[in-house]
Amino acid sequence: MNPSLRRCLVVLLAAAACDTPEPRWVSTSGDGVLEISEAFAGESVTGGTSAVYFALRNRGPLDDTLEAIVVEGAGSARIHESGERDGIRVMVPVSALPLPARQVTRLAPGGTHVMLLDLVRRPVAGDSLRGILRFRSGREISLRAEVHGLTELEDIVDESTRRSAG
Repeated sequence: MNPSLRRCLVVLLAAAACDTPEPRWVSTSGDGVLEISEAFAGESVTGGTSAVYFALRNRGPLDDTLEAIVVEGAGSARIHESGERDGIRVMVPVSALPLPARQVTRLAPGGTHVMLLDLVRRPVAGDSLRGILRFRSGREISLRAEVHGLTELEDIVDESTRRSAG
């Protein structure tokens, strides 16, 4: 990937980690209450799975819940939380993701994310994954996540960790 594009991606992800007043949103529900931004996915190592990350903003006065995700070319898309149990890294599926009113919820490497399972073809850097997010309120948002290579994802996570610690 060219260095300028890489720097832009790092800046966008760093901005996502901050509470910037008006981040760049890429898709909204029909009524503008729910917004998705900064969507990206990791290149698949095994070919059968990948992960998608993004930020969801609930501008409304009421809580909502992400209940279903459908991604083209994936047999299923499930919300997972990563964590540690007895000193071992674990990934646990969750049935839904709460979206508190007037807050941003971030899905990021090493934390909450969407696992794509049974992929029809292996996503590689430069691809785009497309899908739909469905919410308890009946709202829907279109998803478009750019696929990034593993080395690039490591750099993004490292940069985000350094900025958070500093």
